[in-house]
Amino acid sequence: MEELLEVGKKASKHARKLGVDEAEIFLYKENLTSIKFVGGIFASRGGALKGLRGSLLRIAEPWIKKKGLPVITGGVRAGVGIRVVVKKAIGFASVSSIKEKKIMETVENATKIAKIRPPDPSWDSLPKPKKPRGQNGISDEKIQNLDIDETLKLCVDSCIVAGDFDRKITQAMMGLSASAMTFAVINTKDIEVGDKGTTFTVFMATKAKSGNEEVSSSDMLMSRTYIENLQEFATNTSRNAIECLGKKPLPEKHIGPVVFENISWHQLFSTIFTPSISALNVQENRSIYKGQIGKQIAEKSLEVVDDGTLLEGFGTTIVDDEGTPKQRTPVIENGALQNFLYDNYSAKRENKESTGNANRHRPPIASYANIPMIRPTNLVIQPQRGNLENLVSENNSGVLVKGSLIGVHTSNVITGDFSVTADNAFKIENGRVAYPLKACTVAGNLYESLKSIIAVGNDSKCFGNVICPSVAVEKIVVAT
Repeated sequence: MEELLEVGKKASKHARKLGVDEAEIFLYKENLTSIKFVGGIFASRGGALKGLRGSLLRIAEPWIKKKGLPVITGGVRAGVGIRVVVKKAIGFASVSSIKEKKIMETVENATKIAKIRPPDPSWDSLPKPKKPRGQNGISDEKIQNLDIDETLKLCVDSCIVAGDFDRKITQAMMGLSASAMTFAVINTKDIEVGDKGTTFTVFMATKAKSGNEEVSSSDMLMSRTYIENLQEFATNTSRNAIECLGKKPLPEKHIGPVVFENISWHQLFSTIFTPSISALNVQENRSIYKGQIGKQIAEKSLEVVDDGTLLEGFGTTIVDDEGTPKQRTPVIENGALQNFLYDNYSAKRENKESTGNANRHRPPIASYANIPMIRPTNLVIQPQRGNLENLVSENNSGVLVKGSLIGVHTSNVITGDFSVTADNAFKIENGRVAYPLKACTVAGNLYESLKSIIAVGNDSKCFGNVICPSVAVEKIVVAT
């Protein structure tokens, strides 16, 4: 980090010599390793191959399982993003290098851009330094010094476990990424700060076949530290696939209670709700919640907080991407809207303080190549009671929606309307899962759903910058 800070200070001084009013230098360095392993199982399963060839493959299966297709990529990604201000006109330029000469050239490019751009009348100034409120992000030494062979074995073993769960499993795939990053922010208002951290993300998909029916399921895990054992995770992914066999259509359109598994609810909630609490969206009339601070927007038991100080939070760093300390910001308390999320620009438009929510992370584009935008740090739906099975048992008749949803990105984030496809859904009868459903259309309004929450579970799971449990909601339309 010291290397980044040092070159950033030089770039700041260079910008001053060029006559800019303000300058901000964001430097980023990341060591990323990705492993994808497609399990070498199960060519002999599902009746795909019969006769002598099928028999030979069945004999060879223990060997085949270990001989899947691995794809390993990795390397260091580093660069700098420069933002300069000249008479309220903002220029931005970036470069995929942290060499001093390249950075100085980028400062000059950003300055040229600022001098030909129109001024922004809403611009006030870059942030000034403040004392940090939270803690540094977790930086796991095992991820920093990743053992590729050990991690590949983790993927292979997990796929074998997934395949061994049931003979109907015909395919298992695991994707894993481990990242160790360092960043620094320097500006002409005397901010000189940075942080480092690690992340570990696992994705698994399995397929199952019975007769002519083939189904699939997937799951993911996200952590700031290396996960040593993924056997339970692999088993659950296969179990989720097997339980989807035997799908039936809904006898009639369902309008009523739906239980959303945490991963399903997260996709709707993060896609639709998080833009609505961006202060900039509120200011630009792109949020339904404009003028709603202090008003009831959800069922009274709902509590939501954005906590950038959460110890193991995926979005926890000591400062945001403008150098502002991260903090804990209540968003919904007792169902009432408490706060919006601010970066420096939106806060100064209202003569307020930033909540530390400036973020440049927008994959697949490198962080340094983006200007800051408002995003949650760790947006937490506070857990309440019961796991997924408990939530199901409280509904005499309804639908359970599990796994990833298709078409979430088409949701209307301003009105809250959504219509998505659920490939892993189940009919609930007498408080129990009765049978799996053929692909369903699930439609409703997220903002109205917040007001008609029946129950919030305690099975919280991290999905990047959103942490949420399973949720049961009234008034959802489901049809096959």
